[in-house]
Amino acid sequence: MPLDLADLSVNAHLVGQPGSRAALSTPALVLDLDIMEANIAAMLSWTKAKGLRIRPHAKTHKSVTIAKMLVDAGAVGACCATLGEAEALAGGGVPGVLITSPVVQAAKIERLLALNEIADDLAVVTDDPTNVAMLAAAAEAKGGKPLTVFIDNDVGANRTGVPSAQQATALARDIDAAPALRFGGIQGYAGQLQHIVDFEERKRGAEEVARHMRQVESALKEAGIAPPLLTGGGTGTHAIEADADGLGELQAGSFIVMDVDYNRVDLRGGGERPFKDALFLRTSVVSAQHETFVTTDAGLKCFATEGYMPVIATGAPDGATYGWSGDEHGRVTLPEGAAALKIGDAMECVTPHCDPTINLHDCYHVCRGDVLVDIWPVDARGKR
Repeated sequence: MPLDLADLSVNAHLVGQPGSRAALSTPALVLDLDIMEANIAAMLSWTKAKGLRIRPHAKTHKSVTIAKMLVDAGAVGACCATLGEAEALAGGGVPGVLITSPVVQAAKIERLLALNEIADDLAVVTDDPTNVAMLAAAAEAKGGKPLTVFIDNDVGANRTGVPSAQQATALARDIDAAPALRFGGIQGYAGQLQHIVDFEERKRGAEEVARHMRQVESALKEAGIAPPLLTGGGTGTHAIEADADGLGELQAGSFIVMDVDYNRVDLRGGGERPFKDALFLRTSVVSAQHETFVTTDAGLKCFATEGYMPVIATGAPDGATYGWSGDEHGRVTLPEGAAALKIGDAMECVTPHCDPTINLHDCYHVCRGDVLVDIWPVDARGKR
């Protein structure tokens, strides 16, 4: 059954109309397609020149459409943070899905194996011998396709992953001995480094991650279980980890749209911005009863709130700042002497943290310039 855009957004009637971006009913999550396509082309060209694979993390966009765009551009697949995300993407026809967190509950393992039967090149990570035994027993009992399993390594985030090469080697032996499992390689994602602003500080951390990954690889080779692939890295460390030769595959995902937090980060050490802002939250003034501020229709339920504030990109005087005024409302504080904003005036904000912001919305309003060209669902929104 074709998707009914009207079920996704009250703005469906505006698709294709000249000037429709400015006419959007707000709040509306806006995706600038020209900019996102340029970001994708820039990253895929860069990874190709570096001789690296890229499997962009879909926890950023949670979209079947965007994942397929990335694969069409040359990505080998998509990373997913949860089994639910993987079900949405792999079930939607996205190949090469790697679930980057362990799946441990019996009911979820059953779902994982069901997905493995229909998915093209599905894989999952593990960091525990009990989990390996559970995966192996369930996969053998089910029969069918072998399940590809990567070993997750703790490279400083202290979240998931084995901390030592010895533990990784023991897990690799367990996986290798299980007839229904296939060893896919090793993962090392340094989430703690991605948003460090200073390039040299981030570089020191990422080079240590690369050394650790090479040590694990060496230990596995000595044990006769060479890892087929080393995967990890993010938007913040992609350039450093590529040069440090600790990975064969990048998992960077936020580069496709960027956000306030990543815009603070010197990604490649020269101060340049290789990727531009492609994601915006469009909001309108709903009250203008004060000289120094106005109230908008986008509050805590429209933006991620764990970090920085949104940055106003268009529609407000220079120097105006965005803040919170409750669940459904924002506050734009105006600089002294600025022209007044009136009710109905609209502005677009760069989102503070793209991943959790996107997860708050049902759909993207996809624009080329000032025209709404399509509406795409956030397919994996809230999927666990």
